[in-house]
Amino acid sequence: MIKSAGDDKNKKIKYPEKAMEHMLRPGNFGRMTDPDGAAVVKGQCGETMEMYLIIKNDRITKILFYSNGCGIVLACGSVVTELAMGRGINEALKISPSDIIDKLESILRGHFHCAVLSVITLYKALADYMLKKET
Repeated sequence: MIKSAGDDKNKKIKYPEKAMEHMLRPGNFGRMTDPDGAAVVKGQCGETMEMYLIIKNDRITKILFYSNGCGIVLACGSVVTELAMGRGINEALKISPSDIIDKLESILRGHFHCAVLSVITLYKALADYMLKKET
């Protein structure tokens, strides 16, 4: 059990084991210099998420994210990068917030926006890549 940052001091929240794994050890966490596509998005709680992509032959070959958000934001960022890795651009654009929530074995309704933030950041990084490719 861990405390959620915005909860009453006496409340403890149980997170699913899968969510805890990603919260404590987020995968693909870090920043990248000279990515093919990148995005920074500010979430509704004031946290930011950054995403960086390397794309070869229209497939994501490397993806990193960075965030200053809570544990659930980190878990959602970790999962979206796992799901996107190795996918083609069109396949990656099919990843939804529901996919993130399912992979984490559910999260509290108050944190659904974290899954949305991770997907929006991925979409914006992909759009950045596609716009650069056009020019």
